[in-house]
Amino acid sequence: MKTISAIFAALACVMLAGCDVDPPTNKQVQTNKAAEAAKSINFEDNAEIDNIKHRLQLTADPGKLGFIVLLNQAGQPILYEGVKGKVTSGGKRLTPPDRASSGWGGGGTNTIARAAASDEGTWGSSGEYIYYWNTDGVYRQWGQGSYLYSDQPIRLRIQPLIVGTADH
Repeated sequence: MKTISAIFAALACVMLAGCDVDPPTNKQVQTNKAAEAAKSINFEDNAEIDNIKHRLQLTADPGKLGFIVLLNQAGQPILYEGVKGKVTSGGKRLTPPDRASSGWGGGGTNTIARAAASDEGTWGSSGEYIYYWNTDGVYRQWGQGSYLYSDQPIRLRIQPLIVGTADH
């Protein structure tokens, strides 16, 4: 008799638990739809993903030789030369910009994010710039202008003010 009572009690719990299930929220429905849609996408044949992979392969080679045209704010070419490795944004860092910090307050332990020093150990931000090493190993930093990078030589119709002198 105790076994039958236990079975009925367990069944009642399962039935009651089933009645208390909340309907899915709109966000949950959207997430499920997005997951189903993602399953139907063939990531093997995707031009956008292929482009990203190809760019990463191209720029990840530290010995890669490329070419750059540095342009002033008016779009005039200032410098044309070879580049060894990758052109990098001045905003890139090896360390995160924020660090978690814990402390006591408000009745317990609080964790907050605090600004961290840059890789050079300094605080604050610098102006927008890019940097690279040319084929002679000379460091270049360029700000306040645009640039065009290519893994093939670039043909210009307007003579730049400076042309790199390397024979590469």
